[in-house]
Amino acid sequence: MELLPQNPWTIFTALPLLLCSILALALIAERTLFLLSKRRLKPADQHAVLTALKQADVAQAETQLLAIRPFYEEALTTLIRHKDQEKALRDCAVSLVLEELASQLKNRLSGLMTITTLAPMLGLLGTIIGLMRAFYDLGRHHGPVEPAIVADGLWQAMSTTAAGMIIAICCTLAHALMQSRIKRDLAQSSQILNRLSQLHAVELSTQNHSGYILKGATP
Repeated sequence: MELLPQNPWTIFTALPLLLCSILALALIAERTLFLLSKRRLKPADQHAVLTALKQADVAQAETQLLAIRPFYEEALTTLIRHKDQEKALRDCAVSLVLEELASQLKNRLSGLMTITTLAPMLGLLGTIIGLMRAFYDLGRHHGPVEPAIVADGLWQAMSTTAAGMIIAICCTLAHALMQSRIKRDLAQSSQILNRLSQLHAVELSTQNHSGYILKGATP
């Protein structure tokens, strides 16, 4: 039984699809391991942090987050480092860190979408070549037409289309799942960091107001 096609045209159309599938698997595996390595807040931890924020206990919330060391730890430390500055400046510094983090999380996902677009086109190319082979073999044949004459070309046409579609579907599904997780994680980090920044702004405003009152009361 032949495991690999011997016809050069079949090899010519199958090789690009094989390379696409290998590259897609490598990208999916690398991105999956990378995203799984990023620590997220467990539901219980997230509830505890949000409860502390609702109670305006900034110190407790920051202590819990620093102990967990979530994937946005750098943005958190940036926020704490700029807590005595104006809210606009603090938010700008945190936003820059989050943008860099988002870029790291989304890195190479565009490669999956490229394969998603390319694989069906390569499959369609194989389909066209397979049909050309079928008609070419049919034209060279003399005598009664038998199904076996065109079967090889039609098999190539159908199989390359199916392979291209399977690769595209897998890449699309993986891309959607990864994008969903990244959006959810970034939304969670933005929610917590925004609340922390708002509470720091309230504390800073209270301190400044108290300072003005003390200065006004001084004889």
